[in-house]
Amino acid sequence: MCGIAGVWKEGDIQKMIDILSHRGPDGEGFYLGKRVKLGARCLRITDYSSENQPIFNEDKNICVVLNGKIYNYSDLRTRLKRHTFNTNTDTEVIVHAYEEFGLDCVNKFNGSFAFAIWDGKYLVLGRDRLGQKPLYYFQRNGRLIFASEIKSILSEIEARPNLTEDFIAFESTSGQETLFKDVYSVPSGSLLIFDGKRVSIKKYWQIDPNYVTELNEKQCIEKLRWLIQDAIKLRSGKNMPIGLFLSGGIDSSLIAYIAKPKHVFTCHYNLGEHFDELYYAELVAKDIGAEHHIIQPKPSDFQKWYGKIIWHLDQPIATASTLSAFLLAKKASQFVKIVLNGEGADELFGGYIRYLLMLMEEYLGNLRELKSYHSLARFFWSEEVFSELAERYFFLTKRGIPDTNNPFKKIKTIFSQHRYLLNQMCACDIEITLPSLLTMGDRVCAAHGMENRSPYLDYRIVEFAFSLPSELKIKENKTKFILKKVAKGIVPDEIIERKDKKGLITPIYQWFSNELSEWSNDLIRSFKKRKIVIKRGNFRGEYDRYLYMLLSLELWYRIFIDPKDFLYESEKKTDKIHSKVM
Repeated sequence: MCGIAGVWKEGDIQKMIDILSHRGPDGEGFYLGKRVKLGARCLRITDYSSENQPIFNEDKNICVVLNGKIYNYSDLRTRLKRHTFNTNTDTEVIVHAYEEFGLDCVNKFNGSFAFAIWDGKYLVLGRDRLGQKPLYYFQRNGRLIFASEIKSILSEIEARPNLTEDFIAFESTSGQETLFKDVYSVPSGSLLIFDGKRVSIKKYWQIDPNYVTELNEKQCIEKLRWLIQDAIKLRSGKNMPIGLFLSGGIDSSLIAYIAKPKHVFTCHYNLGEHFDELYYAELVAKDIGAEHHIIQPKPSDFQKWYGKIIWHLDQPIATASTLSAFLLAKKASQFVKIVLNGEGADELFGGYIRYLLMLMEEYLGNLRELKSYHSLARFFWSEEVFSELAERYFFLTKRGIPDTNNPFKKIKTIFSQHRYLLNQMCACDIEITLPSLLTMGDRVCAAHGMENRSPYLDYRIVEFAFSLPSELKIKENKTKFILKKVAKGIVPDEIIERKDKKGLITPIYQWFSNELSEWSNDLIRSFKKRKIVIKRGNFRGEYDRYLYMLLSLELWYRIFIDPKDFLYESEKKTDKIHSKVM
């Protein structure tokens, strides 16, 4: 985990890097050229003896800064042995791979990364295939500014709001857009090339919708088991203690039994079985001999920390689990620098209940007995049932009501790129909802000087998952069928067969209705005075996030857009935004 930033033309690179100090507490480095300036804050994990970034080639005419990790860098060093290596870092592998392969070098990398390469002519920004590591940019009149976090860019430009229709529909931005006008995200799986005049985007990876495996069920299970084991091995680090965010579900439990981390971290809410799965997490921790660290967030913690969390996130995202994740990372940082997580397994292997419900609806809708009675079914159940599949999925996933059909068109476009309903839904979630979870994982760990790693998001696993037939993911009304087969004999049957998986739930709705009602209502009333209309979608009971979104937006406006009630300071008393109410 590092923080990188740069400017083409004028810009205070020192100030930009200072704002990213939390991402790299172990040092900083700069390249100060006539046209381009690069900077990096570094978290040293691989090579403690190395100099800080940037890293240069032998002739000092190409340099690179990197946030994240190239997991296969050792193998790449062997392939690049004709080059002289002065460090043992994965960053140096990038610069020599660029010398050897040009822009195609990014296809050689297996990792979660965001990098910048300056070769004296072009500034090249690259981002990993799934967008696990962030990278943003602003470009105007021959000037380009980029950074790992938007707040670093905002030290150079005015912050102006950009409440997109995607945000209203999905409670998060999607694609290149952010909530800040003229600030864009470098797309996942893409390179951005800037020549001093214009930006061009080159997509180097995307899921192949036509790739279908020819392996039988047994062979698929064996291949997936090997891929998961190898992905975990690559991400476990050498001679360093690693941690794991452990929920007690199959995703994190499988990683636990393979990786055998020394420390595991669990969030626990003592609010009854609906929120509690501590029993299973304790079972796993004891079984693998890990030290088990348990946190129990309170309503007062949300009021204390949420302003700071918004600052780290840069903008509100579509999950209410940020406090749980933030405090888990805070605890983990006391023991490890690397923490593994189970992100991506639900999206790849059909883990969400909405997938099962949609497949059941598709099955019922195609029954000959019901073909002539769809109108009766709509009267009996709801008006939306048996509607066009993309439209139905949009109805199920949207949170607010946008003014136009543009967010729906995004869903429809993704559906059109895949042949099978399950892959269509999974692809939608990877593009639209997973980015919020990845942002949360990146920022809560970066806030505490750690690196998070997601084995299931190894691109080889992603490609293989999309090649599988749907019945290997959801079978006999069981979600994650193949993952459970992979776990058989590794993870206890008690966990594999459990049917009460909770997820990282934070009881926001309960808190807003009780202990935090006065505080939350005050912030929500304040937001409504801004005359910003966000139409509420269907009420989702205790899982509803509408009020949470309004509160988040109000804090976001106060911190970034209208900061008259906020102080600016960093951990070193420079340029870090803290709310007076924190």
